[in-house]
Amino acid sequence: MDKHSSKVRKGRPVDHHAAAELLKATLEVAQASYRDRSPINVPSEVASATERLFESKTQAYRDALVSCTVARILDPAIDIRLPATEYGENAFSSRSLADKVVTPFLQSHAIPASVSPFLSALRGGAKFMKGGQPRIQRDQQGFDAVVEIVDYLCSANQEHAKNYLAFLLRRFVQLRDESNIALRRIAKPNLEQIRSLIRGLLSIKSGGRFSAMLSIAMFQTLSDCHDLGWDVEFQGINVADKASGAAGDITIRKAGSVVLGVEVTERPVDESRVALIFDQKVSPKSLADYLFITTAEPSAAALAAARNYTAVGHEMNFVPLEGWLVHNLASIGPACRTLFQNKMVALLEASGVPSELKVAWNAKMDAAIALT
Repeated sequence: MDKHSSKVRKGRPVDHHAAAELLKATLEVAQASYRDRSPINVPSEVASATERLFESKTQAYRDALVSCTVARILDPAIDIRLPATEYGENAFSSRSLADKVVTPFLQSHAIPASVSPFLSALRGGAKFMKGGQPRIQRDQQGFDAVVEIVDYLCSANQEHAKNYLAFLLRRFVQLRDESNIALRRIAKPNLEQIRSLIRGLLSIKSGGRFSAMLSIAMFQTLSDCHDLGWDVEFQGINVADKASGAAGDITIRKAGSVVLGVEVTERPVDESRVALIFDQKVSPKSLADYLFITTAEPSAAALAAARNYTAVGHEMNFVPLEGWLVHNLASIGPACRTLFQNKMVALLEASGVPSELKVAWNAKMDAAIALT
C-alpha cells in the first residue's frame, strides 16, 4: 500500500457552479422578502439561535454557516458537521466552498463577510458538534449557536433547508442594510456612460423603484437646468395616489398649481387603465396634462382612449422611459448630466432605500465607468 494512501482526502465534492446559482436565486428571494417586509418563517428556536449568531463577535461562524447550508441542500448525503475532507467519506471541503464561492458571492453583493472563515476562528480541527469546537475557543456561545442550527439542518428535509438558506440570507441582507454603502460616481459622465447606466438599472428587478427614481431625477434635473421653478413631488412605490391626494406617482407644481401629473409604470397600459386614471385623477383635478412614462408598449386601444380625452382638453400622453431619459440627457449638456447623476445618488441615499438598490447602482456604475 502507498505510504501516503492513508492521507488521501476523500469526502464528498460540492458543485461550485450549482452553489453559486443556488446562492443567486436564494438571495433574490431574501431581498424580496426583506424589501416587502414579508417574513420567512423557521422554527422559533432556530430563529433565536440565528439571532445569537449575528449578535456574536465572531463573524466567521455566521459566514461558515452559509457554506454548510448550501452543502446540505446540494447533497443531503454530506454530513455538514464535518467541514473538512479528512474527516471521512461524508465530509466536505468547507474551506474550498467558502473561499471559491460563498465569500466572493457575499462580498460582491456588499454583504460584510470575513475573508476566509475556515482559516480564522474555525481553524484547529473544528467539527460542528458538541465538543467539536476549535482548539482555541473564545466564543463558546457563538459556536453553540452554529451547532444548534447545523443539527436542525441535518434533520431537515430539502424544502426546509432551502427555506432556512433564504432566512439566513435575509438576515445578511438586514446586516447589509444596517451598514453604509458608499455610492460610486463618475466625475463627468458622458452620454454613452449615462445610457449604459440607465439601461443597466432598468434591467434590475426593483419593483419599479429604479423606474420611479430615474424619472424623478430627470424632472428635478430639467427644472434646475432650465430654471423652470418646478416643485417635483413624489411618493413611495405602491402608495395610493387617491389616498395621498397626489396627481400621480409624480406631481409637478409651479407656484402651487399642478402643471403635470405623471404615472411611471412597468406594467402594460390598457384602455381600462387610461379610463381609470382619467376618472380618478385627471377629471377631478381638472388636469390639462397627464403623462404615462412606460417601460412596456401601451395597447392600441389605450392610445386611442388617450386621444379621445386629449380631444376634449385633457392631454394624456405616453413616452418610453429609456428613450425619454436619453433624449433629454443628450440635449442638456455635460454639467446637467452630472447633475442628473447627483440627483440619483441623493435619491438612493435617502432613508429607507433598500441596500440592494445601492449595490445594483454600484455594479451598473462600474460597467459605465469601464466605457471610458
